Amino acid sequence: MLKMVGAKVMLAWLLALCALSAHGQSPAPNELRVGIKSAPPFAMADPQNQWQGVSVDLWQQIASDQGWQTRWQRFDSADSLIDALAAGEIDIAVGALSMTAEREAVMDFSHPFFTTGLGIATPVGKKGIMASLSQLASWEFLRAVGLLFALLLAVGAVLWLLERRRNADQFGGSASQGIGNGLWWSAVTMTTVGYGDKAPVTLPGRIVATVWMFVSVITISSFTAAIASSVTVNQIATSVNGVEDLAKIRSIAVAGSTGAQALQERGFALSAVDSPELGIAAVQNGAPAMVYDKAIMMYLLRDDTAGIDILDFPGDPQKYALGMRPDFPHREAVNHALLEVTRGAYWQGQLRRYFGEHRGY
Repeated sequence: MLKMVGAKVMLAWLLALCALSAHGQSPAPNELRVGIKSAPPFAMADPQNQWQGVSVDLWQQIASDQGWQTRWQRFDSADSLIDALAAGEIDIAVGALSMTAEREAVMDFSHPFFTTGLGIATPVGKKGIMASLSQLASWEFLRAVGLLFALLLAVGAVLWLLERRRNADQFGGSASQGIGNGLWWSAVTMTTVGYGDKAPVTLPGRIVATVWMFVSVITISSFTAAIASSVTVNQIATSVNGVEDLAKIRSIAVAGSTGAQALQERGFALSAVDSPELGIAAVQNGAPAMVYDKAIMMYLLRDDTAGIDILDFPGDPQKYALGMRPDFPHREAVNHALLEVTRGAYWQGQLRRYFGEHRGY
C-alpha cells in the first residue's frame, strides 16, 4: 500500500515537472511570437539592436493597446518569415510585407496600413530667369561665344592689314589699335547696326567687307539658332514630368529590382546600380531620374527639402500589412486596433518621422 502511494506521489511530481518544462517552452500568457525581417524604413535595428520602423512602431502601439508582450524572432528572408507564419511557429509577421494572392493562400493579413508603388526620383527643375542665366553660363554657350569672338577678331585683323596704309585715319596707329578698330568694324557689320564711323576704302578691303556682310548674316542666324536649340534641348533632356519622359533619357535603377524590370518592359534605357543609396546619390549629382520603390526613396530623401521630387510611376500599387498565422485568434482585435492607430495623430507623426515633412503619403 505504501509502495502504491509512493508511486502515485512520484508520478504526480513527474507530471508537475513536465508541466513546468512545457510552460518554459511555450509563450507566457499575453505573449506573442512576432517574426521580423529587416527592411528599412519599415523594420530596422538601431545601434543598440532595438527594433524600430514604420511597421515596428505600428505593432508596438497595437500590442501596448491590447496588453500583449512581444517575443521577437528575427528572419533573414521574406520566404522564411512567411513559412514560419504558415507553419504556426510565429503568431505575427512584421516588416515590409506586401499583400499578394500567393501569400494569402498560406497565411492571413491584417488590414493594409501603407500603400505604395514605384516612383520616379528626379531633380526639381530651375524656372524663370535663374534657369536662363544658368544655361547662358554653360560651357557650350561660352565656347560658342568664344568661337564667334575669334571669327570677329580674324576678320578685323584681315581688314586692318588691307586698310592700315591707305585708310590710316580709321585703321591706323599701333597694331593693337588697328586690330581693335577692325574688330569693332566686323562686330558692327555682323550685327547690322551700321554706325558708319568706320568703312574700308581700298578695293581689297571692300571685297572683304562685301563677303563678310553676307557671311555674317549666315553666321549670326546660325549662332542664334544654335543657342536656342541648345537651351531647348537642355530643358527637354533634364525635365522629367512623368513616365513618358523616361523614353528620352537614361534612368537609374537598382539591378534586379522591380524598377529595373519596369523600365526594361517599356524598352527604356537604364543604368544599373547596386543599391538605392547609390541611385539617389547619382540623382543628387545630376542624373535625370531614378525608378525604384517609392516608399524607400521617400525614406532616403526624408531630409531633402527641395532638391529632388518623387513622381508616381504607373502600375499596380503594393499594399503593406501585418501577417498573421491562419488560426490566429486575435485577428479582429489586431484589425480594430490597427484602424484606430492609423487614423490618429500618432500615425501621421510616425510617417513624417520616417518620410519627411514635405513628402506625400
